[in-house]
Amino acid sequence: VTIGQIMAMAAHLQGKACSVLDMTGLAQKGGAVMSHVRLADLADDIQSTRVGTGMADLVIGCDLIVTAGKDAVSRMGEGRTFAAVNQGSSPTATFIKNPNWQFPADGAESEIRKACGSERVQLIDASGIATALMGDNIATNMFLLGYAWQKGWVPLTEAALMRAIELNAVSIDFNKQAFNWGRIAANDLAAVQRLVAPSQVIELKRAPSLEDI
Repeated sequence: VTIGQIMAMAAHLQGKACSVLDMTGLAQKGGAVMSHVRLADLADDIQSTRVGTGMADLVIGCDLIVTAGKDAVSRMGEGRTFAAVNQGSSPTATFIKNPNWQFPADGAESEIRKACGSERVQLIDASGIATALMGDNIATNMFLLGYAWQKGWVPLTEAALMRAIELNAVSIDFNKQAFNWGRIAANDLAAVQRLVAPSQVIELKRAPSLEDI
């Protein structure tokens, strides 16, 4: 929801037309949240607040399972839609009833690639990287926005997005840093992965007891 509002304000600052439709009803029960964001040069070019079937130019998937769900996949169009998707796993309510439940990463990724075309999909462990860099996985969403923007998939200026974050007036520096880390990851993911991964595994050995000595 915050990402949608940031994009809407940035569009307004640029003199563009924008509509945002937040689907948040199921969130009260721990369900998915989806935001339909539509941008245009003129207000008359926006005929509906929902993104039509196969008509999404970009999908920012902050949760892999939700992104691979029917509602999100139906908006993707092969050869049209770019997708920046968080590859990190989050347990679902199913895990409570079935402790042997396995995260369906391969199947979810396959559905997204099939819908968009494999070459248009970027899967990244955004939650793992953002948490390691920022100390809080709430940075994941802004990280992904920065990632998608650096790829050239978000038709808004950096200045407008930064100003929109300021006007939102919530964790301004935190969100700007998360956005910029996403940009850096889009430019050189390997370098960011090296930064957050331990360079050397330290083996901790048990000190000898008096009996051992």
